[in-house]
Amino acid sequence: MSSFGGSNLFGSGPHSIRPCSWGRSQQRRGFDALDGEVVLDDGLRGRTIEQTGRLRASTASALQTLIEDIEQLIDGRTHTLLDNHSHVYPNVMLQSFEPRTPIQKGRSYWCDYTARYLQLP
Repeated sequence: MSSFGGSNLFGSGPHSIRPCSWGRSQQRRGFDALDGEVVLDDGLRGRTIEQTGRLRASTASALQTLIEDIEQLIDGRTHTLLDNHSHVYPNVMLQSFEPRTPIQKGRSYWCDYTARYLQLP
């Protein structure tokens, strides 16, 4: 079971978490009349983690409340993200949450979404 900040807000439907590569900051310097360049390494930077999935609830208002609860976590603070395979991602900030479909009704109310996180080194 996955969670973010200790809350299982995304457990109502299927989802996947895809971490991207860590970033690195570098400064490149070239010099007149010399071949090549000097590369100064400024160190490790953050990486993006993308989560896609589907939220489900028994009523449209319950689904809207769930969406609002998730949006409350776009707070600029770091939390711990835990994926479905018990892999822990520490120092993670939720940067955006975007419903990709309007609220739909089938056996339950649902919408697809994309969440983007920034993990700090």
